[in-house]
Amino acid sequence: MVNDVSMKDSNESAILHHDQYRYTTVQNLHNLSQTFMNLTILFTNQNLLYTCIGLCDRALETMLKALYIKQKGSIYPPHILSLDDLYELISLESGPDLDSVMFVDSIRFLARLKDHSFLQQIKITHFKKLIKKVDDLLCRLSPRVTIHPSDTYQSIFLKITFP
Repeated sequence: MVNDVSMKDSNESAILHHDQYRYTTVQNLHNLSQTFMNLTILFTNQNLLYTCIGLCDRALETMLKALYIKQKGSIYPPHILSLDDLYELISLESGPDLDSVMFVDSIRFLARLKDHSFLQQIKITHFKKLIKKVDDLLCRLSPRVTIHPSDTYQSIFLKITFP
């Protein structure tokens, strides 16, 4: 009987530790998304567009992994989220959001291109629209990740204006 009680306490402690670790991981990933986007402001001002694409990709990836962990109850998200994962994570209550899924996949593609000379042809106003779309998507996903409204992702466009 004593062993049953200690085994039960041990299991409850392990579950509590697992839940706390998962919560901390989700919060850390969420905070990384904010950090990556804050850095995007600095690199845009330096006209380092390829770096900005990479930061936007990392911001989306970390937010989506946080959402994956929270929704699936898993501590370890896949290294690379599949299109099926993106579809499931980005879907709205009102239905699928294929535009956003394809947008995330396009950012992922651009961030992994070895030749980034194409960025020289993009006007800065168009590039800022791309960053704004990433920012808007993060704003939309963040409340599904955080527990407290005060912890949600803060739009980088509210903090500073781009030149």
